[in-house]
Order: sequence, then C-alpha cells, then structure tokens
Amino acid sequence: MANMRHNIAILMGIVIAVADLYWTYTSYFDITWLLLGIIIFVADAIWLYLEVA
Repeated sequence: MANMRHNIAILMGIVIAVADLYWTYTSYFDITWLLLGIIIFVADAIWLYLEVA
C-alpha cells in the first residue's frame, strides 16, 4: 500500500510539473503568473526530489 502511494505521489508530481511548465510558457507575458508558475515548479521539484530520494 505504501509503495502505491509513493508511485501515485510521483505521478502527481510529474503531471503537476508538465501542466505548470505549459502554464508558465503560455503566461510569459504576465509577470505575476510567470512568477507564480516558477514558484509552483520549484515546490513541485522539491516534492519530487523528496519522493524519489
């Protein structure tokens, strides 16, 4: 059960990262959304690192 939760957490992190990269790419013209996208990406990268490590 714990392994399944671990795999789901990694999958969620990947989905969030892909969606955030697309959002950030399409929001480059608005600094507020661009900064928010960068913050979300950094938080997601940390989440994935902690899940994988």
